Amino acid sequence: MLQKYGVPEFHSNVFFNRKRITDPRKNPYLDWSDQKAGDYLGELLKVISERRIYPVGCAVDVRDFESCSYGERCVLAGYNPRPSRRKSQRPAPYHVAFRLMLHDATETTHPDTALYFKFALQEQYKQRALEAFNLTKELGKTGREHQLRSIRFESPTDWPGLQAADLLMHHWYYCSVWLWAGKKLTRQNVAIMNVLTHKRNHMPFCNAAGIDRLFADAGISPESRQQLKRVKEPAGY
Repeated sequence: MLQKYGVPEFHSNVFFNRKRITDPRKNPYLDWSDQKAGDYLGELLKVISERRIYPVGCAVDVRDFESCSYGERCVLAGYNPRPSRRKSQRPAPYHVAFRLMLHDATETTHPDTALYFKFALQEQYKQRALEAFNLTKELGKTGREHQLRSIRFESPTDWPGLQAADLLMHHWYYCSVWLWAGKKLTRQNVAIMNVLTHKRNHMPFCNAAGIDRLFADAGISPESRQQLKRVKEPAGY
């Protein structure tokens, strides 16, 4: 479909901001009419709807995550609250979403399903994602860790499935934000979401209540959480 329209790679941020990006080297849609853009998007959505692909993932409320203490954030992200001399990244909502996405993938597939993950290459998070994946396999308590076989990081240009995931998650995220802000969705928004949610109409959401459940499920007592609250964040983070 991309070849048909002469587009090298689909990026949601470029397509949905095509009227604002004036550099033709960064915007293959610069001279497109609304009709052509609508036809193109419709055909991409048709590709998603007709293939045997099913969304898994997770959303994390950043404010609720950041309101946790440093020690609590480390545990949620799979970090050691007292890191060694080796410089470590600051625990981020990404790491929580990553771990919960693995859980969602095992919970929504048959126990005999082997899962091989491909992620868009992000050097910033790659090493920590690999560590979190291996840690989940080794220390997980769900009984479904045998499904987690491997993860790889690839260029979306080489793996169009990553571009389909970009379209799905971009629009799911922004429509959710608009609805929470009380904004009205356009007809195009509604039409897109009708296609994207046909595969799955919900996504796990980790807010303050979800964070409490994560600690409870991990067997961390209120007393232990109080100890985590007293762990000081290293200087320079």
